Amino acid sequence: MINIDIHQALESDAPILQFLQQEPSSQLAVEKYKNFRVEQTKLLEQRFDSQANIYEIISLNTCLVDALLKNIWNTFDIPNDTAALVAIGGYGRRELFPESDIDIMIVLKDENDEFSKSKIESFLTFLWDINLHIAQSVRTINDCIIESKNDITVITSLMEHYYLAGDKNLYKQVIEIVSNNKIWSSKKYFKEKRLELENRHQRFGDTANHLEPNVKENPGGLRDIHTLRWLTNRHFKTESFEQLAKIEFLSNSELTLLQEAYKVLAKIRFALHLFVKRGDDRLLFDYQYDVASLLGYKNENRNHRVEEFMQVFYRTSNQLSILSEIIIERLNSVIFPGLFKRRAKPINKNFQVRANLLEATNIEIFKKSPTAILECFQLLQEHKNLIGFSDQLQKLIIENLHVIDDKFRQDKTNCDIFISIINQKDTNYREIKRMARLGVLGKYWPSFDAVTGRMQFDLFHIYTVEEHTLRVFENACQFSKNTSEGEYATYHDIFIQTPKALLLYLAALFHDIAKGRDGDHSELGEEEAKSFCLQHGLTPFDANIVAWLVRNHLVMSITAQQQDIDDPYIIKKFANIVGNLTRLNYLYLLTIADMRGTNPKLWNSWRSALLSELYQRASEHLRQDVESATNREELVTQVKSSALQLLQKTNLDQDSCLAFWQELGDDYFIRHSDEEVVRHTEAILNHRDKSSVVVNIHQYSARGATEIFVYCNDRNYLFAHITSTLAKLRLSIVHARVITSNKGHALDTFLVLDANEQAIDNEKQCELVKKELTQALEHPEEIIPSINQGLPRQIRELRVPIEINFDVSTVNNYTTMEIKAPDFPGLLASLGNAFVDCSIAIHNARVSTLGERVHNLFHISNLEYKPLDKEHQEKLRAVILEYLQQPKQVALEV
Repeated sequence: MINIDIHQALESDAPILQFLQQEPSSQLAVEKYKNFRVEQTKLLEQRFDSQANIYEIISLNTCLVDALLKNIWNTFDIPNDTAALVAIGGYGRRELFPESDIDIMIVLKDENDEFSKSKIESFLTFLWDINLHIAQSVRTINDCIIESKNDITVITSLMEHYYLAGDKNLYKQVIEIVSNNKIWSSKKYFKEKRLELENRHQRFGDTANHLEPNVKENPGGLRDIHTLRWLTNRHFKTESFEQLAKIEFLSNSELTLLQEAYKVLAKIRFALHLFVKRGDDRLLFDYQYDVASLLGYKNENRNHRVEEFMQVFYRTSNQLSILSEIIIERLNSVIFPGLFKRRAKPINKNFQVRANLLEATNIEIFKKSPTAILECFQLLQEHKNLIGFSDQLQKLIIENLHVIDDKFRQDKTNCDIFISIINQKDTNYREIKRMARLGVLGKYWPSFDAVTGRMQFDLFHIYTVEEHTLRVFENACQFSKNTSEGEYATYHDIFIQTPKALLLYLAALFHDIAKGRDGDHSELGEEEAKSFCLQHGLTPFDANIVAWLVRNHLVMSITAQQQDIDDPYIIKKFANIVGNLTRLNYLYLLTIADMRGTNPKLWNSWRSALLSELYQRASEHLRQDVESATNREELVTQVKSSALQLLQKTNLDQDSCLAFWQELGDDYFIRHSDEEVVRHTEAILNHRDKSSVVVNIHQYSARGATEIFVYCNDRNYLFAHITSTLAKLRLSIVHARVITSNKGHALDTFLVLDANEQAIDNEKQCELVKKELTQALEHPEEIIPSINQGLPRQIRELRVPIEINFDVSTVNNYTTMEIKAPDFPGLLASLGNAFVDCSIAIHNARVSTLGERVHNLFHISNLEYKPLDKEHQEKLRAVILEYLQQPKQVALEV
């Protein structure tokens, strides 16, 4: 940090300057100091813009806090020979952002000095009273020694320090403690701090490429810069990166990169604090547009403005992350020189091995042999004992990326090496990720560079495009591992049935490569994938499979989650698109890899089971003559016949079952399996004489969710009553089927997950749900008003569209309403409330979830069972939009 003349810097800011020039007063006016803090914030807001020198404005803020603390310290008349006020931590390195914690330590000469302790206690209380974000500690010199030995965070905070007020001799003793290598040797400190860094990176998924990153703590964030300072400070006793360049530990180019990375990240954090007005270092969706605007981004398109800003952040943090890794590895070789003094073992004329790290034999290798820049990754795959590249080799790679040009990309040898790296089992993901981190992948494959740092403005993804791509590729590579555990065993069984794993790997890399371009990214990606495959020696047949997979990579997830896979026509349509079992196997694995790499929170047993069921049904369809199996009448007959066989194991009379089935239309048997028909029939015939409402809960649905079946007389607002009750029980509805029998009975099936996105896992909870739902439906007048929570923060900020369409034609004299909307807890209860407000009767419904979106189809009418006219449709549309946009409480009608 730089030091400034605060009086010169404030010559035009009279109120603050006047305050600082006042002599300390015995009259402590809390409001006076609070006003100073307000003026301080106003000053920072005025001084900060996209052109501001971030070093100067941070230093200005720090100096203002210095002056404030010294003024207050002197006002309290704490004896100068009994205590010292010391800035430590972030404040000690003179790096105060608008909402940073102000780390101070008060060093007490005598722990039994009650007079001074009383004064200090009053001093600290006053700091909190005037709203200073103080992180304080009061220690004797002996305390400093003991706590520094026992806690690495204490010694780290004390390493960055400067004197503010009080006894200078006490401050000098603190300096001696910090400098004492016996307390923390550089070797011990390096090991502990490096482990701390690795653990922090793991907490953030080992990537900065989250769509809502933490500018301070993420890998490649400001904390990585701090860690480099601490590690080098401990060993070299340096106080800045500039000093490291002077002793030639850093190159001039590395120093420049560190300085530029700090400027970018510090400006972002400063703007973030000014906007949020609290110490929040997360770049949430809510903040990104306003922070981008504060930093001078001016694109009129909201998403483009955010994307331009965030792409700078991602590229900066990724560069810093790589550089940090190189510098730490270099420091490791300095602190632990033993391994690195061993004689290097040559591998070939370009590379050698030392301390299990691959080194270059000379710094000119990539100029003399550009192909070596790919060869080194291949060598890591071939030599299992190697753990990575030396810092020297990583630096050489980054400095020589320019050798990868069009001529390089078209060279057959380079093409063969690249394909070989992708196709190498067990190590392909590790090396492709390493290529991406060092910039080789983006240079060799410019389309990958184009999506690096690209935002994804949807509710599915939590990573940038390139990070998502790498995670999908990792998942695809995992299928090659033979395991007997869990669902991966099934995936491996299918994986070994695919003729060439390479085709799956390439499809994983290319599936989203055209994101951000004008046009359908699946179609554009298809063209690019085919061209790339042909250039890299794949046969036209194999290239066409990869291209087909890229073009259709979303088809299976959409079909499974958005359409009714109980409908044989849906299965037939999907199977016709796929065409054969080979493509089905590839597509299933690619879909699994894609969904698992999108957002870990979205992958659950429900989605896994849906895809598995679609895969099984499509497999059967492709293995047989499907025309006879999908005939509507034949299918109904098959379901009934199979259900009758299963019913023989029960005590139910067959004639009673057949008589009951007469009131059920064909649609019921088409949309339910034989086991579901038996379960429902048994529940209804055994209980409908005892209760007007039958609720049956199947604890472990085949689809990874809990099935709740409701049978009762159909009535107005039944859907609202059910969904509202389930919402109050904190159950999320992931699928629903609403059917009305010929005799006016409702047969409604809901698949639900609990608050942990799991099926209900115990009998007591099932009984509670059954009791609550039965009570509510038998006594609808007692249902407590439902409160709509409104759209969650992320959905509001991403401006996810809500689509509501009404079919002008009618089905069975009903209006068909299709709604696509972002999913959130209580969504269906909100829709039910809207139906109540608009006097809507529901006769049939299909509800399905696609990622964080729902696709619902309702056959509805007015309460006179007539289709909705245009006016009624528009009223319903408006009420639904109102419910989904803002919280509202509604009392349900009976």
